[in-house]
Amino acid sequence: EGNNFNQVGILTGTYASDGGDRFGYSVATSADGKTIITSAIYDEIPGSNSSSGVVYVFDRVGNNFNQVGILTGTYASDSNDYFGYSVVTSADGKTIIVGAGNDEIPGSGSDTGVVYVFDREGNNFNEVGILTGSHATTGDHFGYKVATSADGKTIVVGTFSDEIPGAAESSGLVYVFDREGNNFNQVGILTGSHASDSNDYFG
Repeated sequence: EGNNFNQVGILTGTYASDGGDRFGYSVATSADGKTIITSAIYDEIPGSNSSSGVVYVFDRVGNNFNQVGILTGTYASDSNDYFGYSVVTSADGKTIIVGAGNDEIPGSGSDTGVVYVFDREGNNFNEVGILTGSHATTGDHFGYKVATSADGKTIVVGTFSDEIPGAAESSGLVYVFDREGNNFNQVGILTGSHASDSNDYFG
């Protein structure tokens, strides 16, 4: 209010009670601030392996913050998958995008990275997309950072340890996807003018 910042809420997650769960590692909010998303990358739901990662969704009603969703990814159940390394939401809070930079889909190398897309319908959070990058292989950490347009139909993914064929190792890549229905089409691969040295970590 003006230049006064009043603490109105303190949030915790259902399973984020162990030492080192790191609840709050990454956070995002809808445009109106009434939907809050926070990850706990060293957390796990019962039955998953240590540090598989959990993302929590809260709705704000007045100064009450109600946990309405607990998100995990299809393949984010192994130790140290770090589901929630990055999170972002569309302006209306109904599309949630979660990076799991140490995850991998079956048949991919370890720590390739996966990005998950969820649609919210009421208090149901439906996984509608699983994204990977065309050059993202072992140890590339696809999904280390994610961003989206206000409508959630353009998704941008940073992959800091990736590189295009022939480029220096870990020069870094950024992938751009367009959403059409529940199809996610890779439409661009970005590099930087000077991001051509090893370990430049573009993205």
